[in-house]
Amino acid sequence: MMLHQVLGLDSDENLFLPEESYNNLNDLYRTLGFMEQIVQSQGIDGEVRAVRDGKGIICLAINNPATGEYPSFWAVFTSVVALSGIHSVAAGQFSTLASVILQSADNVNLLDVSARELIGALQEYFSIALVEKQLCDGCVRPTETYDMVYLDIRIQRLDELFKKLGCKFDASGRVLEICCGNGMATLSLEKLGIFPLTTDYDRCQVCQGLEHGVLNPERTIVMDATRLTDFFEDGSFNAVIGFMLGTIYSFNKDIWAAMMDESLKVVKPGGTLLFTVNRREEMDILKSVLDNLGAVGEVIDNTDENGIYDQWIYLGHKG
Repeated sequence: MMLHQVLGLDSDENLFLPEESYNNLNDLYRTLGFMEQIVQSQGIDGEVRAVRDGKGIICLAINNPATGEYPSFWAVFTSVVALSGIHSVAAGQFSTLASVILQSADNVNLLDVSARELIGALQEYFSIALVEKQLCDGCVRPTETYDMVYLDIRIQRLDELFKKLGCKFDASGRVLEICCGNGMATLSLEKLGIFPLTTDYDRCQVCQGLEHGVLNPERTIVMDATRLTDFFEDGSFNAVIGFMLGTIYSFNKDIWAAMMDESLKVVKPGGTLLFTVNRREEMDILKSVLDNLGAVGEVIDNTDENGIYDQWIYLGHKG
């Protein structure tokens, strides 16, 4: 696992992260609680590995020796996600507690690691935990075969769409795919040499994509697309894309408006925007939202006789 490598640990050493999801790494409720307990204990017997990225300490790993009840493990606390995007209050609290902990530790090893490398390791950690059912108590979702899940007709449909768009679709650089589902569209993107950071709020769909090796654990996050700026800096991506975004109605327009607003904030000026939906009515709502947000784009009729996938296309850029 990448997190072992980042911390310089053997692959068989046990890791414990207090937070139960990648999203929770922004607020750090459980992390700060554990760190406060450590501070109150007034002393650390085990080794501490402190990760710094040139600006400060972004992660602590504290060794806990084996006891009669538990094997040895490393407790891992990190503020690197809380420092991304809109810096959360938790990041400052982490820094204060980390300083106190390091002052009380006798055995500290400093490690220089970039924030991006640590973030990739954390994304992989939570992806693996999701597939191993550590994050979903009582999961009863049956495992379906690859052929049952990934439909050739859908993948072919996207392949044809990209040929149709040709050079009008520029997704070079860093790409964010929202509403990725199980990665059906990601398969077609990768054929073009586009390897996006994939996000979706539906953990079951994401888990399915990870199980079948379609979604990359290091580049996948279970995330609410209305909170993108909590995790990414403004202008972080060269393109934001999303296929078959979901059912868009007038009554849920505000949710989609929030997603589009966040998408425009994290894409660079002039960056590419590509979204597809099923019905013209949905596209009319989406286009109106994007126009009001200052995006510049066109609607492309991509209808076919089946009338199912990616029927209407929005292709544009951030003005």
